[in-house]
Amino acid sequence: MSGFEWQVAGEGYDAARRDMASLQRKLQQGAVRAGLVRSISPTKKLAKRLAPHDTGDLARAVGHHSISKTAKARLGIEPDTVALLVGTNRRINGRWQGRKGLWHEQGTENMEANPFLAPALEQTQSGFASRFYDGLSRYLDRKRGST
Repeated sequence: MSGFEWQVAGEGYDAARRDMASLQRKLQQGAVRAGLVRSISPTKKLAKRLAPHDTGDLARAVGHHSISKTAKARLGIEPDTVALLVGTNRRINGRWQGRKGLWHEQGTENMEANPFLAPALEQTQSGFASRFYDGLSRYLDRKRGST
């Protein structure tokens, strides 16, 4: 015998189990988000270069952000799924550039299409998976080092 006596008490077990499950979910979501951000980085850079530069606002507006839970529900995406929106989704000089980006991508009745996001995505889609896993592993390495 080791001379130590121990027992597991049920008090606080459920709370600890919930905390561990929450930590696991946060770690998974953080790793997936880091992988997605890493994989879309070349697409954003190329889209900024291909965007019309008359004022430069459209190029500066290219970015990404997380999709809200209500938007996920509207799009049929599970609430716990990590999803990012890439496009002209920033305000520049107080004006949201999303509509302007859409006009350039698809054209209007008064303007021919001048796409820059779709070509950027097409040109950078190869290597998406390797960039994703690279970003994911870098995130996990950072988390492992911070403990």
